[in-house]
Amino acid sequence: MKTATFFRSLIGMILSISMMSCEDVVDIDLDPGQSQLAVDALVMVNDGPQTIRLTMTNAYFDNGTKAAGAKGALVKMISSTGQELIFAEDTANPGNYVFPDTVRGTTGELFGLLIEYKGQKYQSGSMLVRGTKVDSLYQEERKAEFGNEAGTYLYLKANDSSGVGDFCWVRYSLNGVRDLQPGRILVAADAAFNPGAADGLEFIYPVRNSINGNKPYLKDDKIDVELVSIDAENFRFLTEMQVQINNTGLFAEPAANVRSNIFNADKNSKVQAVGCFGIAKVSRASVTIQ
Repeated sequence: MKTATFFRSLIGMILSISMMSCEDVVDIDLDPGQSQLAVDALVMVNDGPQTIRLTMTNAYFDNGTKAAGAKGALVKMISSTGQELIFAEDTANPGNYVFPDTVRGTTGELFGLLIEYKGQKYQSGSMLVRGTKVDSLYQEERKAEFGNEAGTYLYLKANDSSGVGDFCWVRYSLNGVRDLQPGRILVAADAAFNPGAADGLEFIYPVRNSINGNKPYLKDDKIDVELVSIDAENFRFLTEMQVQINNTGLFAEPAANVRSNIFNADKNSKVQAVGCFGIAKVSRASVTIQ
């Protein structure tokens, strides 16, 4: 019995020493890799001036440097109805390219993005989808449960149209500040999370509840909600981004680049871009907590 106790103690000591040794910091020189053009180009139709953001990527482990704006690019969009939209560089905000008017579009219209930067030509395309509209926002009092405090919470009420293939990005702002937490990206497909799973129905509870955190809203809080109707490529891009952002913990898989829909016009070029282009519709609703 004493022998068994001794061995258990010895094993415990060995495991403790092993765990301590795992905490040693090892500095390794890594190749930072080639900086790439990053394109943030989700363009809303019928929604006033629009901005396309171009930056250069940083090294993978560089968390302290803000991505530099890509200056000197030529950016334009063309549509299947003959529109040609020039996005002019905002010299006061390097990397921002602005179309000062409203981008007009109708369901089914095709839009192409063309970018020229440092001798390279990049292109992409997107089709304007039918939109999903916010029906209403309503508040309710909830008891404390599942780690959430008691108080006032909101429901987002919206209905998916019949026909598989409607995709939305749910975004919200609290008192004028948009929630940009990486882990809070929420996209919906046909009122649920997978195409066809809830076609033609009211949004399922996790989507309706997505505009809430663990704490209740306070009196006079103003909440602005956006339903951004996107195409399948943008849904795929945001879903993959969500997976990579939450790819942590003991069972995390090796990190992988999120696939882009921005391509170099020269198929033989090794210079590629990252990011995503999409043409979208947006429906908004606001409420002030009473």
